[in-house]
Amino acid sequence: MLELAEINLQKYQISELFGFLPAQPPLSRLPHSCYQIWEDTLDEFASPCKYESIRQQMDNMPVLSTEALATEPEWRRAYVVLSIMSQIYIWVGYQPSKKLPRSLTLPLLEVSAHLGVEPCASYASFCLWNVRPVPGLDYPDADVYTNPENLTIINSFTGTKDEEWFFCVSASIEVIGGRMIPKMLDAIDAARNGRREQVTEFLNELAGCLAQIDATLGRMYEKCAPSVFYYRVRRFLTGSKSMGGVWYEDIDRPGDLRSYAGGSNAQSSLIQLLDMVLGIDHWNEGGNKASTSAGSFHRQMRGYMPGPHRDFLQLMSRVANIRPFALGHPAGSDIRAAYNRAVTALGQIRQKHLVMAARYIIAPALKENGKDGVEVLRGTGGTDFIPLLKDARDRTVERISSGVCTNC
Repeated sequence: MLELAEINLQKYQISELFGFLPAQPPLSRLPHSCYQIWEDTLDEFASPCKYESIRQQMDNMPVLSTEALATEPEWRRAYVVLSIMSQIYIWVGYQPSKKLPRSLTLPLLEVSAHLGVEPCASYASFCLWNVRPVPGLDYPDADVYTNPENLTIINSFTGTKDEEWFFCVSASIEVIGGRMIPKMLDAIDAARNGRREQVTEFLNELAGCLAQIDATLGRMYEKCAPSVFYYRVRRFLTGSKSMGGVWYEDIDRPGDLRSYAGGSNAQSSLIQLLDMVLGIDHWNEGGNKASTSAGSFHRQMRGYMPGPHRDFLQLMSRVANIRPFALGHPAGSDIRAAYNRAVTALGQIRQKHLVMAARYIIAPALKENGKDGVEVLRGTGGTDFIPLLKDARDRTVERISSGVCTNC
């Protein structure tokens, strides 16, 4: 049996204070002069007058070796730069590009292989490794990160506060939930050894943490306008899958297309971890088509997570035991009540997320496309999970409303 006390979170690139965010703020720029052309080209995209020529600039860039990358922060920064440039190359024009140049594809494949992530832009590109404290707060404690006002993004597609706020809110949520990870491991160990009071205390604390996440998610409306997100930001988060795929020059044969999902909060390891810890596996229940599709979608999203984070989720899927331990006690017990409070809090987050998707994606799509907009609805990065999210939400709410979440 795995000894939970022996789990080294650093091995999985998890911080006790910041969760799946790096323990130190990510690099704002690669320190090696040989990569200056990458950074300079990305910087030039901030000027709208460069939009028409940016693809040609990337076509003309030399193919650079990754041998100068020495530390994990440098590999992550290289991935952020290359994957964001790839998104720009595909989506900046009036028509999306069906190919990526060798100047991007060759180093992107090498960097992605090192990090164990798909060779495309992802949640890690936009959020985990692209958010840092505002100047003057380079080494704050975790409490500073829990307020998105204290954060900023390093690279932006649109230069809008709306885009920055979207990812800073997401990063704050990562820290609020992520600093519970050590306590999750302690609670699993307590459940193994029958320490009911400790598990109950954890569940009550987790319910409070989820309420804080819910409140922080609700702050999205403060500085991210649905119209700006839908019409300006969203296209740069869209994956190549939505337009039939992209040819990676000098990697694939001409005509062979790679199809990847876009960057999406569904690629957050924290979101799936919360389900695992509470034993909520509603993606695979019921045997219906929607459940099967949703389960497949969430498994696919793990491929877009950094490799060590994905390994940690796999570990947690094997050791999670809080649900059966809690439900092994009488219905009126304090631990059952605490468990239900935590599940209810998670259900409220799902409901708020669905309402948010309606305001930021569904309503603008219907306004733009009329009733036909229903046929083209996609999630944040162009993923087709909105109907599945609704199905999962409905089933979660139904279970919670029964009073005791014996099926959660």
